[in-house]
Amino acid sequence: MTTQHSHNYPENFKARVVGIVQHRIGDGQLETIPTPMEVDVSTAIASFVLSWTIEGQPVTVSLAKPDFDYHIDHNNIVVQ
Repeated sequence: MTTQHSHNYPENFKARVVGIVQHRIGDGQLETIPTPMEVDVSTAIASFVLSWTIEGQPVTVSLAKPDFDYHIDHNNIVVQ
């Protein structure tokens, strides 16, 4: 028996990246989000936009909704 997880998130919320979460910029290599990292999350149509600041520079990445849910289910991202 397979259980499907259905996550409901507000339009904007905070989360903490605590495990290995990778993203790809365009056709480039996978990059890992530094941990632990507090991030602001915005809900888009088919993705979640994560943003944070490193050394005063804003960083913004997008994760597809299934990828974001995977990281929630595997405790790599914790919603606050």
